[in-house]
Amino acid sequence: MTHPHHLTPRHRARLALSSVLPTLLTVPLCAALAIAGVLPWSIAPTVAVALAIQAAVAYVRSGPGLTGRPSNGSAPPR
Repeated sequence: MTHPHHLTPRHRARLALSSVLPTLLTVPLCAALAIAGVLPWSIAPTVAVALAIQAAVAYVRSGPGLTGRPSNGSAPPR
């Protein structure tokens, strides 16, 4: 895989979406449980909003300029 600084916006979006895909599969399950009366109706949209936020954070974090190293120079040399 290429270094994160070389990811195109398309690759960054795919990476962000793939990080939420397993949990995204629970949204229809939550809706089915809400129909059955086991869960409140607010659960499915809440999970969807949380996943959108997680995908946005993953997209931003995969962007250029985020190396994970402190900016004050205190990191040990590699």
